[in-house]
Amino acid sequence: MGNKLSPLLADVFLSDFELALGKEKLFPRVWRRYVDDIFAAVKERYLTQTLDLLNSRHSTIKFTVEKEIEGKLPFLDLMITRKADNKLKFGIYRKATSTDRYITSDSNHFGAQKQAAFHSMAHRLFNVPMENEEFQAEREKIYKAAVLNGYEKRFVDKILRKHKRKKHRQNATTLEPDKKQERRICLPFYPKITNPVQTVLKQHGYQVAYKSGNTLKDLLCNLKDKVPTDQKSGIYQIPCKDCPAVYIGQTRRKFKVRIREHKHAVDHERGNDSSVAVHTIAHNHTIDWDSAKLVKTVRKAAHLNAWESMYIANAEHVLMNEDDAPISSPLFHLTNLKIQ
Repeated sequence: MGNKLSPLLADVFLSDFELALGKEKLFPRVWRRYVDDIFAAVKERYLTQTLDLLNSRHSTIKFTVEKEIEGKLPFLDLMITRKADNKLKFGIYRKATSTDRYITSDSNHFGAQKQAAFHSMAHRLFNVPMENEEFQAEREKIYKAAVLNGYEKRFVDKILRKHKRKKHRQNATTLEPDKKQERRICLPFYPKITNPVQTVLKQHGYQVAYKSGNTLKDLLCNLKDKVPTDQKSGIYQIPCKDCPAVYIGQTRRKFKVRIREHKHAVDHERGNDSSVAVHTIAHNHTIDWDSAKLVKTVRKAAHLNAWESMYIANAEHVLMNEDDAPISSPLFHLTNLKIQ
């Protein structure tokens, strides 16, 4: 969300923040940060002082603390437990509100999309350094989640075997197989058609990605009321009744509001308010208001100048417009936009 540079700038800022704090005697010896979650080891008698130190450095950054309870502390998706010998052991942490609901087996999704959540859980199972008790408990939770979402045991077995083999290969060697760069293409998921198409595309070096579609909602209805054209904004055209001239303009407001303004300018002969009024005054012509129409809906105001310029550049009729297009570029002629 926000500007693309935001994560980078935030990370740079916090890195500088941490470097400055590192010079303080109270700064925790163990400090591990992931985005805005921090795992730190602080002596209990220094906890209040350390928290005050962190919150004193910048007015907009406020830290809160969560203490371990009975030697346990959740951090991200891990449950970290401090054993009697002060060594740490790890398990998988799920919030109390977790329902283990994922894409169900009867959902109209491509198979890889259904498997994604279970591949993620299997990857975590084999890569988090858990003891046997925690490993088996998490394994059982994955099986229960599969059953809850309508999958059979063998569905999970296949995924777990794949990740177990992958982990074994990683432990056996650091060499990675050469991967050919594949071109990707996105298709709507409809098994009877896209499965054979995928086979052919794969032979030609294309990797197929699927988007969900063809749901009952898509097929039966659109739940939102359609917005009438005269209440939309964008690029519009106003033709003359007595000659081939047209006016092409843009509006950020509703189309009907802008047309009303043009009519008012024509009726009161206000040439300063409308080029359409200038045309009627100069030639004593009548405007064909019934044929005025919105030719392109534009939702983003920043795009209006470009769209207006493209339609003006490709206009086949004489224009009433007194001013030049907002943007001048020979490339606009290549768009070949035609007003229907």
